[in-house]
Amino acid sequence: MPRQHFSLPPLIGPLVVATIGAMLITTLYALALPGYWLFDDWPNLVGLNQVDGVLSSLRFITSGEAGPLGRPLALATFALQAEAWDDHPEAMLRVNFAIHFLAVVAVFFLAAGLSRIRLPDDARKAWWIGAAVALVWGFAPFLATTHLMIIQRMTSLSGLFLFAGLAMFVWAHMIRGQRLRHLTLVAGLGLGTLLATLSKESGALLPLLALVVLLLWIPREMWLKEPMGRWLIALLVLLPSVLLGLYLANGFVETLYRGDYGARREFTPWERLLTQPVIVMDYLKNLLFPRAIAATPFMDQIPHSEGWLKPPATLLAWMFWGALAALAIALRKPALWLLFGLSFFLVGHVLESTHIGLELYFAHRNYVPAFGVFFGLVFFAMTVSPPHFRLASTVVFAYILLTGLVLFQVTSYWNDEPRTAELWVDYNPHTVRGAQLLAWQYQSMGRFVAARQTLERAADAQPRIALLQIQRTDNCVDNIERFPDLLEEVLANLENLALYNPIAAIELRRFSEREDPSPLCPPRDHETLIRMAGALLDNPVYARQDFARSQLHLATAFSLVHLNEDLRAVAYFQKSLRLHPDLEVAFRALSLQANLGDYDGAFAFLNELNEHVPNDPLRHMLWQTRLDDFREILQKSREIDEGNLLNETPANSRI
Repeated sequence: MPRQHFSLPPLIGPLVVATIGAMLITTLYALALPGYWLFDDWPNLVGLNQVDGVLSSLRFITSGEAGPLGRPLALATFALQAEAWDDHPEAMLRVNFAIHFLAVVAVFFLAAGLSRIRLPDDARKAWWIGAAVALVWGFAPFLATTHLMIIQRMTSLSGLFLFAGLAMFVWAHMIRGQRLRHLTLVAGLGLGTLLATLSKESGALLPLLALVVLLLWIPREMWLKEPMGRWLIALLVLLPSVLLGLYLANGFVETLYRGDYGARREFTPWERLLTQPVIVMDYLKNLLFPRAIAATPFMDQIPHSEGWLKPPATLLAWMFWGALAALAIALRKPALWLLFGLSFFLVGHVLESTHIGLELYFAHRNYVPAFGVFFGLVFFAMTVSPPHFRLASTVVFAYILLTGLVLFQVTSYWNDEPRTAELWVDYNPHTVRGAQLLAWQYQSMGRFVAARQTLERAADAQPRIALLQIQRTDNCVDNIERFPDLLEEVLANLENLALYNPIAAIELRRFSEREDPSPLCPPRDHETLIRMAGALLDNPVYARQDFARSQLHLATAFSLVHLNEDLRAVAYFQKSLRLHPDLEVAFRALSLQANLGDYDGAFAFLNELNEHVPNDPLRHMLWQTRLDDFREILQKSREIDEGNLLNETPANSRI
């Protein structure tokens, strides 16, 4: 098959339609403004509080813990908007919507390129298929949380680079000039994979998805035959795919051999594998048959499968996927779109929906895989037969209108937080995060008893969730007489039942930083917070985790400061820092020591901190610079206190 020539006239109409459609999609999403912060926003973005210049931005960008690579590129986009935290979620959301706009354009070129390969004599239809796929995918309501949850910019940014990289890979097979073709491959696969992966680790799937495209969609006669082209394919597609496959296989064996995920998950690896086909089938249903209620950020704590018939849906789901795969293989010649679309969808889920110990269900995991479903169906509908093209196109157009209407329902009601929170909790009665949001909404409306009862019900249903146990003590309106009994129950649950979740320790630390930790429950004072931190420290699953212990020591330290026990507080600050070094905490502890007049101890601990300077060059430089600056401040404070500068500086100057 000869290389295709890029023709501008057939492109113009579909490109205009796709662009206008992408603008309409962005307009619909704008109905959700100003929006609000959700659960994962806080632990990942709270560091923006310290961003006020280049060095602090670099510290934030290199501090990511959301994934193994830290996702620095996504964090860099947040650092550029540091002034929006945490008063202007609408500013962050507008960038999310702009990224989705660009992703729709990238999907347009990817889908059109794939169609052009299989329709070499009908460029016009290929471009229109590209426009239809871009709009079906772009409007898809089930993917809405990818953009409405601010932190999920990590997903959409990675998806943008992945789709752009795949589009360049596809079009490289239709470029006549070898040099341009090779540059396009390097940019699409090399740079695209790098940028996608640094935004979110799932971007590493780009080479594997390119391999799916190469093996299942691009005809053999169009494969690159020149030596350089083959070397580039081997280096940028085959090698990364093999390495990713080995990584997944090794992790699969290790996870099954270990037999559990530790205390952080209530299910085993085998139970997760049993459950995921049920969940992926639910993903498929919600993608194809959109409902506004399904666009919820709260799908946590969904019960997992415990066996093939516990519940029976487990066996049915495995049979469904096995039958669908067999059908796709059997019909691969007359219906290649089915095999390709199914393969793209399932390969797109290979990281987040197999053995890796993540939570079971998140709609945004479909942002990239959904392309396979929509492309396959739209390509089938618009190529089924020439006599039925107009009817099929009408059906596709009607489906786009339907998805747009459902998306309108999602975004226009997004800011009605009390109503949506109630609906989301009804939709998933197991959700802990949904109950927390609903309680917060009731509380903001002054419905304190309803807020307390919501958390009580959730805590009774999920006694092993430490965060719920802590939060239920924050509100004892109209129930203050029961607080002593409640506290004893909570302490027992924290010590003996609680599953590991670092957010629980972070929440305790957050409460302890407040002067009045519990306005709605005066008996929960700083002494009580220290007791709860101690209960978690006595829990073996928390005692084994350095980060959690660090946060719990930190919670104790802040509470001791409020209790005017500064000397004890310093000891707990230092315990925390030895487990999890943090410069802001370190400077708080050193300042406290200086204010106590313990300069020898402060300098000794400052020297100890030098042992914890990170190894990578950038963070090493940032740490060392700040430690040296603080050493000078500490020395000057000492001189002031010793009376050397009394004539130049007020005597009560302290750090």
